[in-house]
Amino acid sequence: MIKTKLAKAVSMAVAGVALSAGATTASAHVMYNTFTTTSASSTDGWTRVNDIGSTSSTGVYTPPDGVFTGPESKGNSGNLVPWVGTAGGALPFGYAGSSHLNWAAHLHSAGSSLTVSAADALADYGVAAEIDTGAGAWLDAGGVSSTGAPIAPTGWRHQTDIGLIKSDVTQKVTINLSTLGSFNNNFGVTVFTGMDTNTGNYSHHGSWNCPTCATPKPLTDSNPFGTSGLAYLTHDESVDALNGLTFTAVAGQIYSIYLGGNGVGRWSQNVAGYSMDITTSAVPVPGAVWLFGSAMAGLIGFGGRRKAAVAA
Repeated sequence: MIKTKLAKAVSMAVAGVALSAGATTASAHVMYNTFTTTSASSTDGWTRVNDIGSTSSTGVYTPPDGVFTGPESKGNSGNLVPWVGTAGGALPFGYAGSSHLNWAAHLHSAGSSLTVSAADALADYGVAAEIDTGAGAWLDAGGVSSTGAPIAPTGWRHQTDIGLIKSDVTQKVTINLSTLGSFNNNFGVTVFTGMDTNTGNYSHHGSWNCPTCATPKPLTDSNPFGTSGLAYLTHDESVDALNGLTFTAVAGQIYSIYLGGNGVGRWSQNVAGYSMDITTSAVPVPGAVWLFGSAMAGLIGFGGRRKAAVAA
């Protein structure tokens, strides 16, 4: 059954490449991971699946059962999950890290724009990609257990969505987000320069963006979730459809985008789809450059008049 599912996914990926001729424009296109989950609180975006068995927290070992899952791959072994929008279903931009990855956007020219969403994946490739996140997936709000005991904020990575953005030209990139579900439109977004290069084991448990944890994890930390190769660039705690996060994307540089609901619930609550609009604009030319250019033009003009005067 698993082999049948993988074969179907591969065929969808190949079909996606064919469809991408229509989905891809001269300006931009989005690529999507075809991995999906059945539980809203499970981690989506695994790039590999495996069936190696598992050991519980109490030491009970469960042997392989013929079902290939993301957690059993540890992010670095087993079968690659095919993507749509890439050649042959390969991972985007040569990605080889172990952490999960949901989507990737390639901006080919100046002034390009695009939308990342499940609806976009379905329209462009015929694949219902899992593009969703939780109410506290960027910054968990904590809560109260069934027994009334307080639950400290965690910011678990289960529902933190991760994407990549690459621009072929240097330009300003602005990200806006809208929820398609039941939590408030209050997203947190962090931008890192680079993409994960860690090929060691990856777990879908662990806190990040947790300033109040016993071991504080500041919002400005680089390499979250045990990744490597990621350098913190910027973040915004209040991104929505009107308020965007803007950063300068240097030509050819890949950026990792980590996003989720900010403090409007727990990481596992109100998991819902989102729509991300990515727009671009030119990088402003500093005023000093214009002044320098004007001064040079003046000198050239002066030199030309002087030569004319000497010739006369």
